[in-house]
Amino acid sequence: GDEYFSIFNGEDGTKAAEDVAYLPARGSVAAWGDGYGNRVDRFLGGAGYFDGKLPSILICRGYYSRTVLEAWDYRGGKLVKRWRFDTIANDDEYIAYEKQGNHNLRIADVDGDGKDEITYGACCIDDDGTGLYTTGYGHGDAMHLSDMLLSRPGLEVWQCHETSPLGQGSELRDAATGELIWSYPSI
Repeated sequence: GDEYFSIFNGEDGTKAAEDVAYLPARGSVAAWGDGYGNRVDRFLGGAGYFDGKLPSILICRGYYSRTVLEAWDYRGGKLVKRWRFDTIANDDEYIAYEKQGNHNLRIADVDGDGKDEITYGACCIDDDGTGLYTTGYGHGDAMHLSDMLLSRPGLEVWQCHETSPLGQGSELRDAATGELIWSYPSI
């Protein structure tokens, strides 16, 4: 059936804004990585300061194959879409970002510009909804983002991968660039 994105008043449960059609829309079930309906309903979400000042709502669908992220602003009682990242949009401009997602995401200012980016597994989406980088290491189940190496500037991402096409079983990378710091091979 139809899917909607709704905002409710946290004090009394009444609707605080008009419903908007949930995007990214389901469309063809097989477009998300299988034909039986498991991967089409893989959702993630969060909140980030993509303009560096006010929070935006992040909604996401898919991480095994096609991947779509949308940032929405809730201002003055209205929901307005800020941007959309879709691996098959613009003649597959970001097709290399497919199959890179995790069962979780991290939102942080990884490049020091005062605006948040989304570390979406083995790829990173910039604050404006464009691709910052993809490592190509593939889907994984666990990931952490922090300043793990105090001897080097910036943040790092540690991630493990289920079946990495490039053989990375576990890796630590620069959060801003995706540059590999160390890795252990998958078995």
